[in-house]
Amino acid sequence: MNFVGFQQKVEIPEGHQLVVVEEEIKSSLERNQLFSLLSEPEEISRWFIHVNSLQSKQGGKVQFVNVAGSTSEAICTSYESGKEISLLSSEFGNYSARVIGRKEHSVKISFRILTDAPDEAKKRLEGYIANLRGLVSS
Repeated sequence: MNFVGFQQKVEIPEGHQLVVVEEEIKSSLERNQLFSLLSEPEEISRWFIHVNSLQSKQGGKVQFVNVAGSTSEAICTSYESGKEISLLSSEFGNYSARVIGRKEHSVKISFRILTDAPDEAKKRLEGYIANLRGLVSS
C-alpha cells in the first residue's frame, strides 16, 4: 500500500483534477471571534458544513452532515488555539484556516480537493468562502 505522504511523486488519477480555492478576508472582529467562526461546531455550521462534533486537536474526529444528509467523518489534521485549524475529508478535501494580524485581523482560508467534478467542487468551495466573507468582512 502506498501513502501519498511517502510517495516521491503524487500521481493524480485519470479524470481527476486538483481544485484550489484560497482567499484572505479582512475583518474588524476580534481574534477570538474570528477563530470561533473557523473552529467551533455551531459557528462553522453557519457558513460551511453542519458540524455535529469536533475534537479540537491533531488527529481529532469531526462528525458532520454531508450534502446527501448523512453523517460523515473528517479528521482534524492541525489545531493551534486562536490561530489555525485544518480538517481533512473526502467530502470537502483539505480545509485550512488561519487568523493573522495583531491589531487588524484577517482570515486566510484555503480549500484543496482532488475531484472528477472540478467545476462543481470549485463552485461549492467558493460558496463556503462567500458565506464566511459575509460573516467576517469589515
